[in-house]
Amino acid sequence: MNMLHDSWWISTIDHRVSTALVFFLLLMTMGNGHKKPYFPLRILVSFIALCAVSWLTRYWIDLCLTTTVAQGIGYSLHLLVMSLLYWGTYTFCYHTTLSESCYMGLLALTIFKLAWNTFKVFAAAFGMTGIASVWSRYSVSGALVSYLVYIAVCAAASLLYKRLIHSNPPLNEASRIVRASVAVFLLFQIVLEYCGHVFTSAPDSSFMFYLCALLYTATNYIILITIADLARYRQDNEEMQKFIANKMQYYQMSRDGITSLQIKCHDLKHQIATIRSKAGKESFDKYIDRLEDSIIEYGTVVECGNETINIVLTEKNILCSTCGVKFSYLIDGSIFGFMSEMELFSLFGNALDNALEGCNKVTDHEKRVISLKANAMNGMVVLHVENSYEAPLNMVDDMPVTTTAGTGHGFGLRSIQAIAEKYDGIATVVAENGIFKLTVVLHPPEGSGASRVSTQNQ
Repeated sequence: MNMLHDSWWISTIDHRVSTALVFFLLLMTMGNGHKKPYFPLRILVSFIALCAVSWLTRYWIDLCLTTTVAQGIGYSLHLLVMSLLYWGTYTFCYHTTLSESCYMGLLALTIFKLAWNTFKVFAAAFGMTGIASVWSRYSVSGALVSYLVYIAVCAAASLLYKRLIHSNPPLNEASRIVRASVAVFLLFQIVLEYCGHVFTSAPDSSFMFYLCALLYTATNYIILITIADLARYRQDNEEMQKFIANKMQYYQMSRDGITSLQIKCHDLKHQIATIRSKAGKESFDKYIDRLEDSIIEYGTVVECGNETINIVLTEKNILCSTCGVKFSYLIDGSIFGFMSEMELFSLFGNALDNALEGCNKVTDHEKRVISLKANAMNGMVVLHVENSYEAPLNMVDDMPVTTTAGTGHGFGLRSIQAIAEKYDGIATVVAENGIFKLTVVLHPPEGSGASRVSTQNQ
């Protein structure tokens, strides 16, 4: 038998389960990673269900529907059934929400139609040139070529989606929009499936139809990626606002606590002086000396010319002392007068939190060092923070992702980046030779105090 020509197993088996195989491939590659228990068994059951339903529906179409219009309706129903079954198998295999499963089902259908329409465009183009043997129906060569196209397009579309959307989008709050989009897109795909089987008898009309269908499906794919990106942006924005608000509340509490601590330390120093004057034992004097040193250390309040920065630096100075980190700073806080209190809390707090996190993982306590410098020059305000580190860094978009658990996971440096962009600046990081360097460059608004200082320093 010539392998390029019709084969019984192509028409009997492959022709009827090819849709299921593509959907199964997408089920494996487009999962959200949150697998349910007994995942291998669930995947096997899903594979059997997809193949069985696909074969039965296509067998029913081939056996019972003889007219072109009836077959068009049948193939449309087949696509609808397979799409619904994919949503069911996705929910069966992965922990997910209804909105997410609807979205991923529509995404899988869109990628499948991208692959299908791409294959049909090439098949119609070759048919118009008279080279149709490779693309003939039920041929081994046609089946092989179709699978190569399916795999190539599905892999490219899946990888592009994963690259642009790092994880499945949070769609719960936009569930109505998602479900409405699913209904509209699915309806159009079913209509296109019907038209593709009814109005594409001639090669030239087939080529134009599938080319238009391919462009429409590609547009759907772009829209779906945009929906996911907007949903992710919305969630990140909301979480960042909560993160900044929590930080603001925390530093407001720190302000009160530091003021209270300063007062108590001041009173204690006077009390210690009184006790020392009455104490005669040398050992007792040494104890008093250590106690006094501790009070001086914790009672020291940073004064840099900006009340908000004073609070942050004072608190971080105390934390550094507690963790055995050597903290040095050289800053004129007045150059940051153009920034809001919340922005200053976020900028300096996150920069020093990130530095402390890195230093705390350094095993040699003598190497735990943080250095902060800020100055105005050439019309810009520059903040530079250096700290020692040992743990490997997980870089995403040229920024390290913090390993700290919690709601604010990963938002520290991103918040710094957002502040830099607001003031037409840039935030960069360099990690080399055990030293992590964060540099934030800001352009103060014209007429601000920082702008005038920068001009004078030129």
